[in-house]
Amino acid sequence: MIERKLKTLIVLYLWAALIEDTVIFVLAWLTPGLWFQLFHNSVPAGLEVALLQRSAGQWAAFACAQAITLWRWKKDPAWLAVAAGVRFSDIFTDVSYIVAVPSLTTLGWILLVPPPFLNLVGVVIFLRGYRQATSG
Repeated sequence: MIERKLKTLIVLYLWAALIEDTVIFVLAWLTPGLWFQLFHNSVPAGLEVALLQRSAGQWAAFACAQAITLWRWKKDPAWLAVAAGVRFSDIFTDVSYIVAVPSLTTLGWILLVPPPFLNLVGVVIFLRGYRQATSG
C-alpha cells in the first residue's frame, strides 16, 4: 500500500511532467524557430531542426508513457517503474543538451538547468511508489 502523501506526489509529478513534455514537444515540433530564438537567441541552420524534432518525438513518447502511467499505475504499479525509466533517461538527454549547445539565453539557463535534478526526484518518487505498491 502506497502512503497517501506519496500517492499525491506521484499524481502531481506525473501531471506536471506530462504538461511539460507536451508543451516542449509542441514547441519543438511546430515552432523550432521559436525554440532556437528563446533558448539560444539564434536561428536554426542545417539539420538542427531535424535533430530538435527528433528530440520532440522523444518528449512525445515521454508524455504518452506518463499519460498511461496516470491512467494505469493504481491497478498496475509496474507503470511507476516505466515512468521512472522515462525520467531517468531524460536526465542524460537534459545534461547532454546543456553541455553540447554553444550558447544559451538567460531563459534557456533558467528553463534547462533544473530538469535533470527534477527528473532525479521523479525517479526516486516513482521507484518508492513502486516498491511500496509491490511489497507485502
